[in-house]
Amino acid sequence: MKKIIIFLLIILLQQGVLALDNLRNVGIAKYAVLEVVNNNTPIRDTNSENSIRMTHLLKGSVVFADKQTKDYYRVVLDNNYFGFINKKNVEVQAIIPEKRFDAIEKITKSETKKDYKIFIETPFLAATQFKEDTKNLNFTLFDNHFDPKNIKFDNDKNFSYPKKIDTKFQLKYSNSAPLFGYGIEKFNKGYVLSIKKAPKINKKKPLKNITVIVDAGHGGNERGACAFGYEEKNINLQISKKLKRELQKKGARVYLTRKKDKKVTLSKRIEFAREKNADIFLSIHQNSLPNRKDIDKKYGVGTYYYRNQSKGLAQSIQKNLLVATKFRDDKVNHASFAVVRPTEFLSVLVECGYIIRKQEVDKLIEPKFQKNLSKAIVKGVEDYLRNNY
Repeated sequence: MKKIIIFLLIILLQQGVLALDNLRNVGIAKYAVLEVVNNNTPIRDTNSENSIRMTHLLKGSVVFADKQTKDYYRVVLDNNYFGFINKKNVEVQAIIPEKRFDAIEKITKSETKKDYKIFIETPFLAATQFKEDTKNLNFTLFDNHFDPKNIKFDNDKNFSYPKKIDTKFQLKYSNSAPLFGYGIEKFNKGYVLSIKKAPKINKKKPLKNITVIVDAGHGGNERGACAFGYEEKNINLQISKKLKRELQKKGARVYLTRKKDKKVTLSKRIEFAREKNADIFLSIHQNSLPNRKDIDKKYGVGTYYYRNQSKGLAQSIQKNLLVATKFRDDKVNHASFAVVRPTEFLSVLVECGYIIRKQEVDKLIEPKFQKNLSKAIVKGVEDYLRNNY
């Protein structure tokens, strides 16, 4: 917070401030300096809660807006590159005539057996963005003058960056194996970017020493979908406990987000996974439909992911579930569920079947079927690890 105050004072002294009353108008005169007040705040591609999340910002980040609507500010990330941030997630600190850029002070790298850490020392927390495909991760830090001479780490074939001074810093990480998790946090002088190294897999026992979080969806007063006298939360927990046992047999370290019928918030589930340094997060659910008349068109088993790094895992699990359940293929789907959005671990959500379809729920409640379903998920994870790392 002190850095932000100092940063704003510099702006006030150097450039002068336009009256905050300008914010009452539909448009903003020049630029509004916005401080992010909620952690993991999304910047979206349009001014709608249903639009695509372009990136997420840490609490304390500073961004610049040039326009506003009733509920959103338009954030200027780069030349002709804009996003939208909900007003409830920011506080206006000042109105300035020109967008502010500052200089990255130093970039260093440390390395352990499990990960890389890139330390970026910068005067204020600017907007950041990750873009990934299966094996490459591109990181951008906006609103900072970048001079290559300030990079203070040895050459590494996995990392590359522009060799010219620019108004943003871009770092690319590439590897022969798929990504296995990454994240960003604040530290006392800026940001620390963490990238997990690909695990060294025992081909005969690929789950050995892999940390897996098994998440039984819903719980407590959140019953989930209900049909034919059955509640989703109970089936989820039954399958999750069997899945835990099957994973442990294969050498994995396994933790349940809930062991009994109780409510656990989505944020607590994610926080728990981070505390346990999860490698893989498996969320177990049963599906439903808003209009049950469509049940003859859409049913079966489906697997969901959000981050590209988790797509291959989702595909491997789905392939094995189809063999084990003989259910219709409800496909591998991309979806913005809260439990599959984290970047620090591979995360998928399994819809084991449709609880509203009698033919499926009759099987989903059977202990033997649940065990076979759990074994299929485990085999899907093993196949993915064995074939990719």
